[in-house]
Amino acid sequence: MEIEIRDHHFKLLPQKAIFWKNNKTLLISDLHLGKVTHFRKFGIALPSMALVNNFERLDELILTNNAERIILLGDLFHSSYNEEWEFFAEWRKKYHSIQMITVLGNHDILPMELFEASDIIVEDYWQEDKFLFIHHPVAYPDKDIFSFCGHIHPVYSIKSRTKQRIKLPCFVVDELQMILPSFGVFTGGYEMKALQGRKLFVVAADEVIEI
Repeated sequence: MEIEIRDHHFKLLPQKAIFWKNNKTLLISDLHLGKVTHFRKFGIALPSMALVNNFERLDELILTNNAERIILLGDLFHSSYNEEWEFFAEWRKKYHSIQMITVLGNHDILPMELFEASDIIVEDYWQEDKFLFIHHPVAYPDKDIFSFCGHIHPVYSIKSRTKQRIKLPCFVVDELQMILPSFGVFTGGYEMKALQGRKLFVVAADEVIEI
C-alpha cells in the first residue's frame, strides 16, 4: 500500500513499518526489544521465538527495500538492560553502513552510552523537510508540519461474519499526523475509531488494507 503525503511517497508495509521512498528510509515504532526477556524473568512464559521474529522482520525490511536509513519512533527497548540488548547490538553490526536515528520514548531508559556504542543517533525528536518524527502523538500539531509518531499501538476492531471481533494493528492517518502500529510483539493495542477525515489501514497477514 503506497500513499502520498506532501509530495512524498510512503509505502505502508505488512511488517508494520513504513518505507519513505524519497529518502530510502524505514520508519519503525515501538520495537520494545527486551520485553520478552523481561516478562520471562518474572515467570510469564512468552515464547523466545518472538525475539527472533523481530530481527527476521527487520532483516526483511532492510533487504527488500534497500533501505539506507532507519528512523525509530521511540520505545526501542522496553525496560532496563537485559541480554536482548546484546542481540540487538550484534544485529546492528551487520548493518553498520545504515544510519540509525531514534527519538526517545517513555520506555527508553537505557544509558545513552549503549546507544552511542551501537552508532545510533538519539534525539528527543527529529525534524526533516516537511515532517516531524516523534514518539507521542502531537496534541496541537503545526499545520505546516506533518508528524509521524507511535506510542499508543493503534489497532482496529473488525467484526467477522460469525459476529466475532478481531483486533488488527493499523496505521492511522489524520490530516496532520500518522500513528504507526507497534512493531514489537506482545505489546497490546489501543482501539482506534473511524473518524471523519481519518484513514485507517489495517495489517492483515501479509497485506495492508484500507478500511
